[in-house]
Amino acid sequence: MANFLIVDDNQSSTDALCALVARRGHEAFAAYDGEQAMGVLGSESIDVLVTDLRMPRMDGMALLAAVKERWPEVVVIVVTAHGSVEAAVEAMKIGAFDFVTKPLNHDELQVKFQKAVAQRELSDRVERLDARVRTLELDDLHRQGLGEMIGGSEAMRRVYEAIEKVAPTDSTVLILGESGTGKELVARAIHQKSARSDGPFVGVHCAAYAQGVLESELFGHERGAFTGAQTRKIGRFELADRGTFFLDEVGDIPMPVQTKLLRVIQEREFERVGGTRTIPVDARLVAATNKDLQKAIADGTFREDLFYRLNIFAIQLPALRERKADIPMLTHAFIAQEYRRLGHAPVAPSDRATELMMDYDWPGNVRELRAVIERAAILADGKPIDTGDLPPTMALARRSYVELPDADVDFDKAVEDFEKRLILHAYEKSGGVKAQAAKMLGIDRNRFRYKLEKLGIDSE
Repeated sequence: MANFLIVDDNQSSTDALCALVARRGHEAFAAYDGEQAMGVLGSESIDVLVTDLRMPRMDGMALLAAVKERWPEVVVIVVTAHGSVEAAVEAMKIGAFDFVTKPLNHDELQVKFQKAVAQRELSDRVERLDARVRTLELDDLHRQGLGEMIGGSEAMRRVYEAIEKVAPTDSTVLILGESGTGKELVARAIHQKSARSDGPFVGVHCAAYAQGVLESELFGHERGAFTGAQTRKIGRFELADRGTFFLDEVGDIPMPVQTKLLRVIQEREFERVGGTRTIPVDARLVAATNKDLQKAIADGTFREDLFYRLNIFAIQLPALRERKADIPMLTHAFIAQEYRRLGHAPVAPSDRATELMMDYDWPGNVRELRAVIERAAILADGKPIDTGDLPPTMALARRSYVELPDADVDFDKAVEDFEKRLILHAYEKSGGVKAQAAKMLGIDRNRFRYKLEKLGIDSE
């Protein structure tokens, strides 16, 4: 169904054309001059405009020019008197799709209306394809990892088995795991192994947008829906039709948007922001979060009914410290990528560097490991990565406990050593956030900064 706007200063002609449009199953709006038509265009989503050329106040030619400037997606058919073909040709130059001459032939009109609707549908498809291309380009720019999961540990084998089981179904999947564990890679694997693999994979990072912007990003908006909405926007849900829609950090979605998301999951339809037309959507939903959603429900920040809709099939991703057997495989894969990018032949890291990486807890998970390898590859300059190419905090924080020596203990020295390791361990676990590390140790931030300075670590 399309929305038509019929514009003619002759009411009987307008009513007749509106009736013809309605018989074809479309919605018809009427206006009796160009200024009225502009008002309708500003408040309704019009697909096809049929306008007479001769009208008071604002004639059809001026209306056509204004429409093509402000709403270029609207398909325009002009109506001209018999013998005024020159005016129709001029209208085509300005941007009209077609023209008809008076007296009107209803059979001819129906054919032209059908072509106009087909043209609008084609334009919409092209717009969606362009938007999908832009989305995929942005996704490629922001993607982490190698585009595939790496690891053969028991923990990862359980993840692979879960993917194999759920991918062929159309069930909603909830991926749980700390930041940097590779939740998007799991979502992409589910998509690639599903019956929707030929369709689009569209994702959105929910924590990256404010509430109003997120709603527009998810569902799109109509022109004029809010200040700054100069053109219609196709939302990510609509772009994901017949494919997979990945909601990353779903636990950060504001409550008002959660309500609208719940409706999409239940009813498989939505309206754009500022729109009235209901849009059906056929997309498989995969969500991910690093939050405890049960706690969020208890805190009143996440809807319980939405949780049950998302938690049909949950996949728990292990932290890197829980699958340390995969570190050598991940390290070699990242080294191969980074060395080739820098124009070097890949070489294995030194045994000392490997031992240090195996001993580290990796609070930032696989994402942190990749960043460390990228930095180390630059410093190594084609040679094997050694401990000197790794961040100093890794060596300082490799143990958070004190081993008793065989000989007599120097108590003061042992306490000092234990305090040093405790401070460095807290610094590591907090990801270098001094206020958080100080809180973990139960001391104030200034005292923690002083102790870091004593250890020779820059506290700025």
